[in-house]
Amino acid sequence: MYNRQFYVNILRMTQSKQQVSVAHVPVLIIGGGITGLCAALFLLQQGIRPLLVERHKGTSIHPRARGFDIRTMELFRELGLGEVLREAGKALSPAWGVLRGVTVMAALEKMVPREEGRIVFPSQLNDLKSLAALSPEIGARCTQDLAEPVLRQAATDRGADLRFYTELVSFSQDAQQVTALLRDRTTGDTTTITADYMIAADGASSPVREKLQLPLSGPGVLAHFLNIYFEADMAALVKDREFSLCIIDRPGLTGFLTTINNSDRWVYQLRYYPEKQEQVTDFQERRLIGIIREAIGLPELPIRILSVLPWEMAVKVADTMQRGRIFLAGDAAHVMTPYGGKGANTGIQDVQNLSWKLAAVLRRQAAPSLLDSYTSERQPVGLFNALRSGTMADEQGMLKDKEIMQNVRALIGLPDYQYPIHVASGYCPEKPEDRMLYGLPGTRVPHIWLDEACRVSTLDLLKGNFVLFVHGKADRWKTALADKKEEVAVYAFEEAATIEQWQEHTGTREGDALLVRPDGFVAWRGRESQAAGIPIQELLS
Repeated sequence: MYNRQFYVNILRMTQSKQQVSVAHVPVLIIGGGITGLCAALFLLQQGIRPLLVERHKGTSIHPRARGFDIRTMELFRELGLGEVLREAGKALSPAWGVLRGVTVMAALEKMVPREEGRIVFPSQLNDLKSLAALSPEIGARCTQDLAEPVLRQAATDRGADLRFYTELVSFSQDAQQVTALLRDRTTGDTTTITADYMIAADGASSPVREKLQLPLSGPGVLAHFLNIYFEADMAALVKDREFSLCIIDRPGLTGFLTTINNSDRWVYQLRYYPEKQEQVTDFQERRLIGIIREAIGLPELPIRILSVLPWEMAVKVADTMQRGRIFLAGDAAHVMTPYGGKGANTGIQDVQNLSWKLAAVLRRQAAPSLLDSYTSERQPVGLFNALRSGTMADEQGMLKDKEIMQNVRALIGLPDYQYPIHVASGYCPEKPEDRMLYGLPGTRVPHIWLDEACRVSTLDLLKGNFVLFVHGKADRWKTALADKKEEVAVYAFEEAATIEQWQEHTGTREGDALLVRPDGFVAWRGRESQAAGIPIQELLS
């Protein structure tokens, strides 16, 4: 029926789609969500140009993650993106607090209108101001659909190779490199990429994690929900009574409403029950509109459904975040409930920890064994955050709102944990019980204002580099560092006002020094007599 030339043409077309080219990159990032885009930005900060691939055409259209904690805002400050992201999410900034009622309207009626703009982050509350003084930043509200375009544009402007609508077809690794087959979903063309390392930021179901067969721990799936993103004008109803989340507490209607912009964008999280044979297809648009109206308490409210996304509320954590040259980050490494708001924040902090280590190894400044510390430092943090988020959910998957109040000091995001840095310091003073951050090895370097008028913090000196903070004259330390090949910036506290603050915040004395890693965590502290023994190579091995 068909002549020979027809089959020849078909064969040529097929071959053109399967034509494989080969390129090499230092780091391949799988996933273009918040975690993947931040990985690209932190690598660029270190002078490493990554390749990022994302199977979707664009960034997320779903406003899932809704805010950044204090530590994450410190990192965005370092990237020069803090205020841009704060501005992007400003409509959501007053949305704090949890309500509970038979309807949203019933819960709002119990609220006393607050002063406009009075509180935009919990650390501004009177009993938390002592904690707020430990950072140059406060947290910020910004939904995922607004944050990701900002991060994508910044990564593009700074030189990252971002390939959206490109999927990972397969991958393998050996002792020298990772090999990945990528497909352009528009043209069907494939490309073989080799990379020194690969970061899997490919989400909760992570195909990379599944192929690597990395074991998971945790309670698993707690409940099933429909994320119903909808449009309804309720600006006047919530003005000066803004909230973050309202739990609908009535028989037969389990769910909660979350604020997106305090105006016309909202999400209702509806609990449904696959174990009772309920399916997503059972919830057609007309039914969903009726459910939302009932939950809000306004039976005639005009509503337009924007999207419906089924999801599992789960707690699952990978036991290891590394297999060979491949690393897990974000939801690929630790799935948690939305309660406490730590999912995206933990992922961002993962890749900041990993990026400087990858860069040090790629530049041959550090031994590959440095990368082993990624799991030992970040996996316990992810596990803790995930398990704590699970304890905040009741048997129906609803937030135990009292848990938020009991954990608010921890949830605002000051990094009160201590990494297990296994390098002996010259000395470690005993930390006062009331001091969360005291300059001890493994903790985030203390914040003090170096120039309060210009709002310059000790954290602003880091910029992804090693920094030696010296109490007093730094001559002896600079001489010791001159003999070392690693680049370490030195900052000396010599003015009386800053010396006094530094001593109060660290317990250091004249001549003492703190060596701070590129991620802002203290790696070592020593006295002037130990200047020649700064163990940089030991820290990098």
